Amino acid sequence: MTFQESFQLVQRLVQVFKANEDAYLDPAYSEAQARQDFIDAFFIALGWDVRHERQKNPYEQEVKIENRVTTQGAQRRADYAFFIAPNFRDEDVKFFVEAKKPSLALSAADHYYQTMRYGWNRKTPLAALTNFKEFHIIDCRYKPNIAYALDGGIKVFSCDDYLDEEKFAELYYLFSREAVANGALEKFAESLPKPKGKAAQKGLFKGGLKKVDEAFLESLDGYRETLAKNFKAKNPHLDGETLTEAVQRTLDRLVFIRFLEDKQIEEPMVRRFGDKGDSWKAFRSYCRSLEPKYNGLVFNPHAVIDSDDFNPPDEAVFGKICRELSDDHSPYDFGQIPIAILGSIYERFLGKVVSVTDSRAKVIEKPQVRKAGGIYYTPEYIARYIVAETVGKLIEGKTPDEISKMAFADIACGSGSFLIEVYATLLDYHERYYAANPDKARQGDLEWRDGVPALSLKKRREILARNIFGCDIDYQAVEVTQLSLYLKLLENATTGEAHQFSLLKEAILPDLSRNIVCGNSLIETDILEGALFEPDEERKLNPMNFEDAFPDIMKRGGFDAIVGNPPYVRAALIEEPSKQYLAKRYETAVGQFDLYSVFIERALSLLKPRGYLGYIVPRFLMFNIDSEKLREKLLALHIEKIVDAGKAFENVNTECVILTVRKESVDGYKVGIYERQGEDFAFMRSAYPKFFRQLPNKIFNIYLTPPALDLMKKMMSVGVELGTICDIKRGMEIGKTAIKATKSGMPVLIGEDVSQYRIDYQQTFAPKRHKEATRLAEIIHRPKALVRRVAPTLVAALDLARFAFTKNLYAITSDRIDLKYLVALLNSSALRFFFKTYFTTKKADIFPEIQAYQLAQLPIRLLDLSKPAEKAIHDR
Repeated sequence: MTFQESFQLVQRLVQVFKANEDAYLDPAYSEAQARQDFIDAFFIALGWDVRHERQKNPYEQEVKIENRVTTQGAQRRADYAFFIAPNFRDEDVKFFVEAKKPSLALSAADHYYQTMRYGWNRKTPLAALTNFKEFHIIDCRYKPNIAYALDGGIKVFSCDDYLDEEKFAELYYLFSREAVANGALEKFAESLPKPKGKAAQKGLFKGGLKKVDEAFLESLDGYRETLAKNFKAKNPHLDGETLTEAVQRTLDRLVFIRFLEDKQIEEPMVRRFGDKGDSWKAFRSYCRSLEPKYNGLVFNPHAVIDSDDFNPPDEAVFGKICRELSDDHSPYDFGQIPIAILGSIYERFLGKVVSVTDSRAKVIEKPQVRKAGGIYYTPEYIARYIVAETVGKLIEGKTPDEISKMAFADIACGSGSFLIEVYATLLDYHERYYAANPDKARQGDLEWRDGVPALSLKKRREILARNIFGCDIDYQAVEVTQLSLYLKLLENATTGEAHQFSLLKEAILPDLSRNIVCGNSLIETDILEGALFEPDEERKLNPMNFEDAFPDIMKRGGFDAIVGNPPYVRAALIEEPSKQYLAKRYETAVGQFDLYSVFIERALSLLKPRGYLGYIVPRFLMFNIDSEKLREKLLALHIEKIVDAGKAFENVNTECVILTVRKESVDGYKVGIYERQGEDFAFMRSAYPKFFRQLPNKIFNIYLTPPALDLMKKMMSVGVELGTICDIKRGMEIGKTAIKATKSGMPVLIGEDVSQYRIDYQQTFAPKRHKEATRLAEIIHRPKALVRRVAPTLVAALDLARFAFTKNLYAITSDRIDLKYLVALLNSSALRFFFKTYFTTKKADIFPEIQAYQLAQLPIRLLDLSKPAEKAIHDR
């Protein structure tokens, strides 16, 4: 629908409204009538198929309309949720609209707060509040606060404004279907100024733009710290590990119960825990009552917090947490927060543990997280892409019976984000399958809701128990993964379904103890043979045999697909017994390997023939010399896609690639090469595996084209490798700060001192007796070519003054080639082109850190100085 067509339709609506305005403003004229007469028509005029006249498939409708359901006086969902095909999941909503009847004044804190809360919990930047008479645009980027909710208003349009073409255009180019599909809402939100002055000081804007995951993680961290300290004060004998588990189980139960309440599966109880003055006693009693009903890990008796010997926390501490989580004006709506967002919160939550002294407790980062530089939570759109390219392809065209025999896993599952995505994919597929083949559904597989068939809780339960598997070395992660999967299972459950299970005296949740297990995916129990590990060391090592943990799956030949984001841990950070075991057990654990390489090898060994691997890993895999064995293994299989994902993790500089690999040998196939663009993935080109096999160390240079390769082969055919005629050494391992603080000693160059053909010495020194000076003494005191390790291009200079040099420089010495000639070649456009094109696994305008082995492979044209023509070239 064009702008003019929309404008004319809305003008006619306004005329109808104005002609009978007194009747429409009568309180007896209901919201339902206003929606039917005006609000539906308004959005139809903006190009949306509100009444589903075109989009008949109930699973592929861009406008979801909610029947009004209230809980404790609060509405369960917004009246309208708008999506853009092909993304129709709840977490894909573009914006919400809350509708009211025309007689209601919209500029009320309750209305604004309610609308803002929908959007904030779903991470949509804007929402709308309308009664047709007015249309309010509301900012949902800030943590909702009822006291300042009205400050979240951005703009108000009146019915008269709809008649003004210029003002209507503002609305149209934000909320029309075409505008939303083109990202208008996101662009508009990004353009909004940050609050200043009085508004910035108000509670609504405290802490600035705070997303729901950031805010809830902050709340959870605060609750953990408070409970840990109080648990320890009351129970001084508890150690850090026990406290960590006790606090997490307490919070898991509270979050799970609040989820059940906001989903209307259970009556609100958390707010009542303090009614008799003992919130902890009420909490424990309620958890005991839920245990037989829900089964699962969450409510199973816990050795500490369910023990009669446990001294409970103070009422002032625990009661306050319960009140905050269940308050009517709490910003958190557990019925609206997508499970994937809860997963991202828990992934980061798992990065910390409780540390204790004799009498105190505090929360600290886990040592391995601190060493790794933080938790890398995989963005949801990347997890969805990987799952679609693996699990999605495997189940396509299969019947539910065929799928029920398949097994999908993440062998380093963390908080379960990938498994949640696998489960969501399976649920979506089954619903679509039964919609297309209603006669194939067995009794009890479906429930009818608002005239639309939906998977029953029983069927969702069955899919979870049969298809989803995972493991993690961290018991906390296993608990959170199970919790996340249980929440996903119950996401669309109804009170009636839960009651039905109770009548049959069946547990609603399946036992996932054999699906999600705690163990070391890389190290088996044979490491314990002959080794005398202390009990604490053995528990930390947590070895596991897949044949014991997943016997049925391994007897069937393995998993059908393994997906995930494996740990990134350099060999230098792995403890020695484990490192020795890995080096002995895995072909890829060579040199300065990283755990992600070993995880890929392990995952491939656990797959069935023709099974899929889908991983996101650091780009380093593509060119690291120590990963050559891994690249060989991958090239022997069917690499379907290599995706340059760039900096995929928020606030993390690690650049990544996505690999999807099928465990089969196929002749004549091509690798699809893609590039991430925002949240989309664009095809670049394809290449035969032999293309990568002929590159040095079989690097995955996805930006190298066949014509460029032909040119470089010609260069190599007339040159010799630099490493065969020269010695290459990296400089001294001394920090720049230490050097600049030294006032005398041995003159030393740092990387920035060297530019093309020139050295700018900055009067810096290193101790003459430093061990690094001794190691490099022979090369320091010789004429040499110096090459910068990090630079936008090859940068070389001649050092005849015989400086010492730091680790950001390479020194090249030779008795077989004139160093002036070598420096000229290294600075030449020919070798700069060769290096950037041949070794770079990034776009052409990005230059990598130079590795010594790459310098060694540069082709150098040797000249015969006895021939006048070649000597003239050399001298020039």
